[in-house]
Amino acid sequence: MLWKIAAGLAALLIIGGPAAAEWPESIEVGGFAISQIKGSTNPDGSGRATGKIAIPDAGTPTIDLVKSGSGVVTGSMRSRLAIRDVRIDGSFMLDRSGLQGTGTVHTQGRPVQDANLVIDAKSGVKGKGRVRLGQKLVVPVEFVVSRREISLSGSAPCEVSIDTPLAIYKFKGDVVLSVAGIALRTKAAGIVERRGKIGGMVSTFGPLSFEVDPSSGKGNLNVGGATISVDLW
Repeated sequence: MLWKIAAGLAALLIIGGPAAAEWPESIEVGGFAISQIKGSTNPDGSGRATGKIAIPDAGTPTIDLVKSGSGVVTGSMRSRLAIRDVRIDGSFMLDRSGLQGTGTVHTQGRPVQDANLVIDAKSGVKGKGRVRLGQKLVVPVEFVVSRREISLSGSAPCEVSIDTPLAIYKFKGDVVLSVAGIALRTKAAGIVERRGKIGGMVSTFGPLSFEVDPSSGKGNLNVGGATISVDLW
């Protein structure tokens, strides 16, 4: 009898104890459903796998999964998502708190760069980033991209001078960003000072607002009945 017990203990030592649990076919992490899981598990319970993560209105991209010895699962992926024709390129991390990352939101006209992205398992993508207008003007923005809503808002101060044959105009105000559909919309709002070249008379107009082309930075401003071409960036 003692010999049988000793043999059993030796067998357990050789085998290394009970087998670690394999990956299930599907799990939920941070509110996200992950399916088609394929991977391997080490004797200590840790392991690696890949699966398909369901993102609202953006399909099921592939995600890399890591499992700790205690069974905690996290994920990471580099992916190109598209929600209502808005492309979002980013690197994402998944844990119990949800799916977050950094990347670029490709709004039409100018993209939102250096974006901090938070993907909700039910509602879509939201975050903050920057829109670069020309070499010097950078506008911080907040945005939402979902099936129900595409919104963006932000502003930055801007100042420019316009030299004409009769006067020098100085615009001082803000560039204001929004979206119309998936296209970036830019407006400028502020005060215009006019200094005449003959006599030096100074006049102030405003507040005034006008549309600006997001690609070129050009717009037309009506000042006291005169149309002035403005180049903001």
